[in-house]
Amino acid sequence: MLPAIWILTLLGLVLWSLLCWGLHAVLAIDPNWIHDVDALIREVPFAAWINHVVPGWYEVLDVAMDLAAVVLSWVGTNAPLVAWIVWSIGALTLLVLGMSLTLVVCLLRESKPRTVSA
Repeated sequence: MLPAIWILTLLGLVLWSLLCWGLHAVLAIDPNWIHDVDALIREVPFAAWINHVVPGWYEVLDVAMDLAAVVLSWVGTNAPLVAWIVWSIGALTLLVLGMSLTLVVCLLRESKPRTVSA
């Protein structure tokens, strides 16, 4: 049981590391791509109907895109720090879970009676 716990913990660490590497890669992308989305927003199908249902949706979306550009620019400059913090929190959580399961298994394991040989 103990080898299974630690194999799954190590597998979780590998997958978590890959996920955080991907997070770093996404956060490090140039945030100017958001300004390219503006052209796509102008070609939204049923824009008149959306404007009838939600008046001013384009202006709100424009402000949200500017805010996203600012946030992504800040996060992009700090991408290594953000990725390391997220990775360390997840890695410590996985290791504590592995240690806790190991402790539970060790405490619940049946102890064999010791035989004294004469």
